[in-house]
Amino acid sequence: MTAANHSPLFAEFDRVSRGEWIAAIEKSLRGQSLDSLIKRGYEGIDLSPVATAEDLDGISACEGLPGQYPYLRGTRAAGYRERPWLIAQELDLPDPAAFNQALHDALANGQTAVVLGSSPRIETIADLQTALSDIDLDQVPLLLADGARALSAYRLLCAALPEDTLARLRGCIGYDPLQRLALTGAAPSDIFARMIQHATDVEQKSPQLGWVAVRSDVYHDAGASAVQELAIALSTGVAYLREMTARGLDVSQAAGKMHFFLNIGENFFVEIAKLRAIKMLWSQVARAFGADDEAQKIHLHARCGSRNKSRLDPHSNILRATSEAMAAAIAGVHSVSVPPFDAPLGDSDKFSRRIARNLQLILQDELHLTKLIDPAGGAWHIEKLTDQLAQEAWKMFQDIEADGGMLAALQEGTIQAGIAAIAERRQSDLETGAAVLVGVNAYLNPDEVDPPPREGAQLPADDFADASAITAPPLRPLRLAESFEARRQAAGAEA
Repeated sequence: MTAANHSPLFAEFDRVSRGEWIAAIEKSLRGQSLDSLIKRGYEGIDLSPVATAEDLDGISACEGLPGQYPYLRGTRAAGYRERPWLIAQELDLPDPAAFNQALHDALANGQTAVVLGSSPRIETIADLQTALSDIDLDQVPLLLADGARALSAYRLLCAALPEDTLARLRGCIGYDPLQRLALTGAAPSDIFARMIQHATDVEQKSPQLGWVAVRSDVYHDAGASAVQELAIALSTGVAYLREMTARGLDVSQAAGKMHFFLNIGENFFVEIAKLRAIKMLWSQVARAFGADDEAQKIHLHARCGSRNKSRLDPHSNILRATSEAMAAAIAGVHSVSVPPFDAPLGDSDKFSRRIARNLQLILQDELHLTKLIDPAGGAWHIEKLTDQLAQEAWKMFQDIEADGGMLAALQEGTIQAGIAAIAERRQSDLETGAAVLVGVNAYLNPDEVDPPPREGAQLPADDFADASAITAPPLRPLRLAESFEARRQAAGAEA
């Protein structure tokens, strides 16, 4: 892409060269060079404070149009003007009846998708019927992507719902065995045979539902960089495509029923670029497998991560979640989950759930992001950063594949070791003050004492509970504020 290909927006103004911009910046720096402002993040990419049209030279992907391959600018030509992103709030209420009551309230006040995550606690058909009582599943998609729980959850859905309702279900009941292996360190030997059975069952009874999930949350919340998340998501998706097609499934059908669930982190522009990059990278992978044009379009859900959330000064989590949800919306995802600001305390209340929901409603109805097709399109810094992340992630993806693929990398512990190294850097930066978490290691409220955690939702047992045929070193979840909270709590106890 070259600047000469496009007419300037403000032709009446004299053109300013990159050199003139740099000279003006360095003058304001009082003798320091521009290089003093360049920062290298955890992705290993130099982040420049200055971007110009020349930065897009040679980046062909950003010349495409929304709705066209490689889908960097979105999978729909009209973007959010055609269909806003889904507000997919998670309700951390383990009791099915309480969950149902809160869900009715949420759907009446702006929520547009039902999420079955670690809550509610569903152990019987009656639990599921209670949780979904009087919910019109024709009107709202259903999202569940929880490792191995998708298998038992769909069996319960089949028992609890009439056949005609099952046939009309939309969304995803996504099976992701490698995510569960990374989290727990164990899985049965027949995980891919189970995937095929799940795919067959869902396709037969609920043809509009997705059946496979690729989740990055366990890697993100263990400290992974954006490059690591992208490479891991790609390699996981490739592993699933290979297994499904090797067992006789059509590649377009398999790719079309795969949904990606990525977490959103703290670096605003990096997260926008990450979520844009995965759309482009996955379309290239799906095309290389021979998937048709429609199946090359990613289904992308984004969720605010937990590693940067704090029990101290928890209202700061509202601001973090706002930045993260806005990054996801600008990137053009299909659905967003924003956990309540008090989730690190163990559970939420009606007020915090309302704030989380209204945050997205403000982005849609007051900030008017739904009136835009590709908000980030043509932004020099974001387009360049997207390309940089994509290039680095592709290299790491190729390394994972060269070492035998995602399953082998998890079993050998190379994925876990790489993430642990980044996590250690993140924690060290926070301890030394090189990184700031407001209310935790800077701008503290001296009168605040860390409250004890409340009893929250418990993750129900899943089909992998006794599995040990496939083993891997489990990932260690990282919440950066935890060590500071422990020290504050200890100091409060001594006072």
